[in-house]
Amino acid sequence: MSMIDFSFHAAPSIFLLIDLFLLSPPWTITIVPALGLSSTIAFGYWFWVEKCFEHNGWYPYPIFEQVPFEGRVGLFVLSAVVMAFSTATLKWLYGRVNGYGTKTAAQSRPGAVQQNGGL
Repeated sequence: MSMIDFSFHAAPSIFLLIDLFLLSPPWTITIVPALGLSSTIAFGYWFWVEKCFEHNGWYPYPIFEQVPFEGRVGLFVLSAVVMAFSTATLKWLYGRVNGYGTKTAAQSRPGAVQQNGGL
């Protein structure tokens, strides 16, 4: 993996996961609103891709040239579903990492480092 590839793809993902799991408050979104939001984003992007095609005469990704209209619909629907399930999975993982959604009560308080066994 080249350093440029790492800086464009892996590094942002790693930093965003650290931010999500360690620095962010719990998410309140459920699967249905996540699917609605993901669908809005996916179809908004599809609209933009089609506008770019009208202006430039070519699609930004070769796969859009290779599939018919129905195939592009399928790609964007699948993208919306994957985004929604990714949101649900990250929300579940956040709960596992931070103790939300488990039967055990929280045992520490933020800022009580010595009391919580640290330092």
